[in-house]
Amino acid sequence: LTELSSSPINEMVSLSTYNDGTRVDEQLTTNYANIRSDLDGYTNFFESGATNIGGGINAGVSTFEGPNARPFAAKVIIVLTDGIDTVGSDPIGIAEDAAEQQIMVFSITFANEADQATMAQVAVKGHGKHYHAATGTNLTQVFRDIARQLPVLLSK
Repeated sequence: LTELSSSPINEMVSLSTYNDGTRVDEQLTTNYANIRSDLDGYTNFFESGATNIGGGINAGVSTFEGPNARPFAAKVIIVLTDGIDTVGSDPIGIAEDAAEQQIMVFSITFANEADQATMAQVAVKGHGKHYHAATGTNLTQVFRDIARQLPVLLSK
């Protein structure tokens, strides 16, 4: 969000979360304070449970069909996981479906026990890239790297 805030382009962001189920916490918005507030809630009150990565990707895809969606904007989903997909739809197939809708899927694992092989396949099928970020500093660098790879639509 800090990287996007410094961009001259007015980027829209949504937040979807998953464990046993899925939830769209914020529809597409330029109000990064709401996104930060929602993320702080998860940081302070972690909800454990199963890991429904495919459902999380589907929830992200759904935000591109919402009221604030811009039809010609570059569409990107960044999936973060600390674990192994344990419930729901196959995340590799869901990422492939997203790519068919012109939505790029990047994946980030951040725990040593995370299924990096599956998440790398999610990124390949989603026309994105997989990263592993073992530390907060690594995670910050990953987000910078992703932000610098995003396609930009120039308009007047």
